[in-house]
Amino acid sequence: MPNTFGATPQVDQFMDMRYGLFLHWNPSSVAGHEISWSREGDKPEIYLKTRGRDVSPRVMIPAELYDSLYKYFDARDFDAPALVAKAQDWGFKYIYLTTKHHDGFSNFDTAHNTYKVTAPECPAGRDLTKELADACHEAGMAFAVYYSQPDWHHPDYRTENHQNYIDYLHAQVEELCTKYGKIAAWWFDGLGGEGNVTGRAAPEPFYKPHDPTLWDAENLIKKMRKWQPDMVINDRCAMPCDFYTPEQRVGDYNPDEAWEATITLGDQWAYSFNEVVKTPETCINNIVDCATGGGNFVLNIGPDRHGIVPPEQERVLNTVGDWMKKYGHTIYGTRGGPYPRWTWGGSTHTGTTVYLHVKRWPEKGDLLELHLGGCNVKSVEMVTPGTVNWSVEGEYLHLVLPLKYQDGLDNIVKLEFDKLPVFKG
Repeated sequence: MPNTFGATPQVDQFMDMRYGLFLHWNPSSVAGHEISWSREGDKPEIYLKTRGRDVSPRVMIPAELYDSLYKYFDARDFDAPALVAKAQDWGFKYIYLTTKHHDGFSNFDTAHNTYKVTAPECPAGRDLTKELADACHEAGMAFAVYYSQPDWHHPDYRTENHQNYIDYLHAQVEELCTKYGKIAAWWFDGLGGEGNVTGRAAPEPFYKPHDPTLWDAENLIKKMRKWQPDMVINDRCAMPCDFYTPEQRVGDYNPDEAWEATITLGDQWAYSFNEVVKTPETCINNIVDCATGGGNFVLNIGPDRHGIVPPEQERVLNTVGDWMKKYGHTIYGTRGGPYPRWTWGGSTHTGTTVYLHVKRWPEKGDLLELHLGGCNVKSVEMVTPGTVNWSVEGEYLHLVLPLKYQDGLDNIVKLEFDKLPVFKG
């Protein structure tokens, strides 16, 4: 299992950040179709269903054409410092960049491949990973890396010469870990890390999807710990590491282990010409549900081939950012609980301060009843607008919020205790 809180300081620091930005961005943005998955061709890992939903893109691009898209990937309007400044205004505390997705394109200046952003044929002609890493470090934003071990472009991947690919993978990871400054978090994507994906494995008998020898994972993780001792690593390299990763869903309530949910703002991971974005309310609900459940929330966006964040995405991010400016102190630096997530909402806490996030005030008499768990209430006050009425009845705290103050999105109540309650149901 992943490390529990307190096992290492960097895990706690990572979980303090609570809200991250994911950038799925590479030449797939030229076509506006899904990153990697829209590449037609052999995929040794074939996952047919995710939680009952077909994940195959509706449009497939012939491999030869997909692999030429980088010749039109110009990133001409990508301004890393400006994007980082916006991300800070939107409330994000860390940023992931796709340095290499399953399609094998290197979004950094690797010495081990010519299929890369700095290739002469690529009009971008710049190390986009370095630009973003430098901008993050300059602005005090935590920089994080996504790197896919599966590589459907490399000629030796999952063949009898797979050892050549392992050597290549390790060499690229070393480049990223040693040439781009401090990395806060690393997101592997072995296409089966969390185990909630069912599907069919590749036919070759000498490797299995969850076999760590597929990546020489044990040695790789050991080396990464030396190169970046303060970096946390996710669970998708066929080995337990620092945090686990629910994808496209909020994780179950688990305040004792480190986890991070990643959800797209649009319908797909990469840029789409026909983007349909989630509402700000949905994104705020995800932030709150993750925090009250004990996890971080990462919101994914897809810039276009020029490096511009689509305006429909920016509008949502601006609204969510405004909410975080007002109420982020009830999210950042907190832990889930002590009251588990329930039909009415959930709670976060820091020290003996508890923030109730009440998304659905009880209809029966508008009374929310909470067990005190052997502690005493010092104060009760609203964080969101309104005045809450409260009383202590035996072992229970009774809270009533008049209807005129009830917000359908999130009513936040701040509770001060003499010690942290122990929840008894």
